[in-house]
Amino acid sequence: MSQARMTPLAEWPIEERRLIRGVLTDIDDTLTTHGRMLPDTLAAISSLRDAGYRIIAVTGRPTYWAMPLLRLCGFDAVIAENGASAFWPGEGGRTASWFYADAATRKAHRARLESFALVMQERFPEVQIAEDAPQRVGDLAFDIGEFAPPLPADKVAEVLDFIRKHGFHATSSSIHAHASLAPFCKQVASERLLREVFGTDDDEARRTYAFVGDSGNDARMFAHYPYSIGVANVTSHLSRLPVAPRFVASQAYGAGFVEVARCLPAARGS
Repeated sequence: MSQARMTPLAEWPIEERRLIRGVLTDIDDTLTTHGRMLPDTLAAISSLRDAGYRIIAVTGRPTYWAMPLLRLCGFDAVIAENGASAFWPGEGGRTASWFYADAATRKAHRARLESFALVMQERFPEVQIAEDAPQRVGDLAFDIGEFAPPLPADKVAEVLDFIRKHGFHATSSSIHAHASLAPFCKQVASERLLREVFGTDDDEARRTYAFVGDSGNDARMFAHYPYSIGVANVTSHLSRLPVAPRFVASQAYGAGFVEVARCLPAARGS
């Protein structure tokens, strides 16, 4: 549990903001507001790209959501399922990608996850499989607050512990609990993508990238990137964060991301 004081985003030193060349961002409850990507948030993404910033989405959402997000939102890349896959514009306008394992391995993992889903349903009948589960290739997600009433923190911890006791890796966001056979990690996937696709090593990325997020599956990102930012609703998840984000926006959800988008180009003109 993090007890560190988060600095208001407005107090982020201008000289540090001027160093930023790219933004890594979560999607759910960071870019979205109650499940929707609002016009102001889409405009903020576009304005950052127009100003020369690289924008990479790092989400727990399914692999088969990634390509539409990449194309429709104008991201430079999308990492899906907390690192199970990644997509970016390739040569000739075609989408390039990588996956955590070959198709046969993914199929075998899927079979084990589907068997485990029955065990989960028996133990936690109130925790349903996430609506987006059919679009996933590497993990299985359970609804803990997307369409179901938000699950209390102690119950979320119980669910994650149950997943781990059955031999799976587990993490959670503000809306889903995730089970997987591979140790997916947003930070590891981000480091790989930046190095292999954009030629940015980790030392440089930590100096020149900000990360924006809100919940438990962002923990490693908050701890790794010095310029880490939580939208205001991160305060509901601090008990599950070993390290709090360094900065916190005054607004929640997508409006908090809009704050970030405004403060970065403003520093260049100061």
